[in-house]
Amino acid sequence: MQDAPSPMSEAAQRADSILSKAFAILGAFTHGSRTLSLSQISRLSGIPKSTTHRVLAMLVELGAVERGGTEYRMGDVMFSYGSRSLEVALRGAALPHLEMLHHQTRQVVHFAVLRKQDVLYLERLSASSVITPTTVGGRLPAHLTGVGKALLAYASPDTINRYLDRRLAARIAFDHAETAPGLHCVAAPVRIGERAVAAVSVAYPGNAGSGQALIDPVRTTAARIARSLPLGEFDFGAL
Repeated sequence: MQDAPSPMSEAAQRADSILSKAFAILGAFTHGSRTLSLSQISRLSGIPKSTTHRVLAMLVELGAVERGGTEYRMGDVMFSYGSRSLEVALRGAALPHLEMLHHQTRQVVHFAVLRKQDVLYLERLSASSVITPTTVGGRLPAHLTGVGKALLAYASPDTINRYLDRRLAARIAFDHAETAPGLHCVAAPVRIGERAVAAVSVAYPGNAGSGQALIDPVRTTAARIARSLPLGEFDFGAL
């Protein structure tokens, strides 16, 4: 005869369920949907409206979400927590060099890290003549992007074999309209020893040329970022 579940295990299961729902609700807020109604949050998160209302009330009480009338937005507590992340510190160290590259090329500059099979964009410096599908905090499949290819070249052998030839992308990588039609990209890894902790790229319209002139500036920027990182302050194993 099996033992009945203990009250502690049932409580833990309820807590896990609430936490999962809370993250699903927070995930409904995107760069294109910063302010949402209850119905919109319920639809985007896939959680029933009554449950969404109950979890939102808890998130509002905690400061994770703020309510204005009938609409909700991400609370400043989330900004405070996010600002303490390693990714924000990495972006801060890289930003002066990214701005120099942006000024030099007048094209879109990206800075990203690898998260499983996706790239997470930490910075995007825009250009009026270039439209890209990227947003800060957004993700794209790594094997379709220049920054992703540059990072995958330093990933595990299994990942490398699945997606690309390491020899081609170890120092420079290209995206030839794989992420979006007409959009090309030149990327290079930010390397600490033999580890790529991030990647930088310049995206440009395909009719602007081959991109060969961007290779040296992108490589130089990646090397400058690597040299500027305060090694004692970063746990690169967590990236």
